[in-house]
Amino acid sequence: MKKLKFIGVGGAMNLELGGNCCYLKDGDNLLVIDACEDATKKLVEEDAFKGVKNIYIAITHTHYDHVAGLGILIWYANFVYKIKPTIIYKTFRYKCNLKKLLKITGVNKKHFNLIKDSDFNMDGLTIEFKKTMHAPELQCFGFMFSDNKGKYYYTGDSNDVKYVRELCNDDSVKTIYCEVATETFDVHIKYDDIKDLSKDKLVLMHVNTMDLYNQIKKDGFSVGL
Repeated sequence: MKKLKFIGVGGAMNLELGGNCCYLKDGDNLLVIDACEDATKKLVEEDAFKGVKNIYIAITHTHYDHVAGLGILIWYANFVYKIKPTIIYKTFRYKCNLKKLLKITGVNKKHFNLIKDSDFNMDGLTIEFKKTMHAPELQCFGFMFSDNKGKYYYTGDSNDVKYVRELCNDDSVKTIYCEVATETFDVHIKYDDIKDLSKDKLVLMHVNTMDLYNQIKKDGFSVGL
């Protein structure tokens, strides 16, 4: 799998690093992971839509900093590029929640498609939504990508340190895109709890402060940007 390209790696309150959002472009396919408030603007600035025929969107959970730009992204794809994006989902409840969210923000259901994660295949790249621990009132997911070279995990927002540590010892998992924060706050992964793990395997994201961002860089970890 090609590396995910981040347009922002900040936590919800870290405006300097921008909303945590990334994409993967492969041929005429574009996969967008989460949709921060200015996702569409940044994707345009990076020319990410050029030559695209298929747009897929995967949303980790429905906290505002991960879905605020979803409606604009769908509208832009439809009205500028005449492309109806396909939103990937895991459970019937999650599908209903996404449809309800879009409906109350004025996005007509005719402007997007929905497919289960098990039906997604982007030129050999598959995705499996993995339930994770973050906000107990929401359905929250990480994503396990697979292709003929191995597996790649995207934590989404999570506090499941144990699972990240397990994946670091799994040779089939090539890269882990892992969220970090200064403290767990009961919903995030504390940087101090994973900083002993492989710098070759981890790419860090969703950084809540600039001090932490600078420390991560100083320690030699890769950050999405």
